[in-house]
Amino acid sequence: MVSTAVTEVPAPFARALGALRDAARTLRIQVQEVPAPRAARYSVALEGTLTDPGDDAHELADGTFVVLFDPPTSEDAEGTFRVVVLVRAELDAEMSVDPMLSEVAWTWLTESLARFAGPLDSLGGSVTRTITTSHGAVSARPGLVELELRASWTPQTADLGGHLEAWAYVMRSCAGLPDVPEGVAVLPARA
Repeated sequence: MVSTAVTEVPAPFARALGALRDAARTLRIQVQEVPAPRAARYSVALEGTLTDPGDDAHELADGTFVVLFDPPTSEDAEGTFRVVVLVRAELDAEMSVDPMLSEVAWTWLTESLARFAGPLDSLGGSVTRTITTSHGAVSARPGLVELELRASWTPQTADLGGHLEAWAYVMRSCAGLPDVPEGVAVLPARA
């Protein structure tokens, strides 16, 4: 969870940390704080892991959620936040050949931000599909297709809980897990 001390930081960053703590409690992914980059005066980084609901040992997706904050330069300003995210997920063979995969993954991000996050600016990023095929002495290894989504944006407020929820939603979408309310069981598909 978010353990950065709030007494040592500016009020807007403290509010952001509180919002992240509150949101992290309700996510359906495992989240832990990790060392943050020093790209801004104040920062916090979270690492998330999504495991298969039927097998906790099988990781479906992972990623990072980083908040960068530079304090305001005047009494009137809130300061500048920047959120930087990464989501990685292994794809099934059928999804991996979809020519619209990059656009679909980017749409998951934009729709989740519209649904969960507050106003934001300067959204940008990339979607990468990696196909790994083993050869020679390691040819018995199964092929692997991974999706990687990288994005960043500038939130207009310190209420970053919805931004964290949007990131978790994208992680679940990339892993192929449906968005269902907490406590609702998903039945396996019939063979």
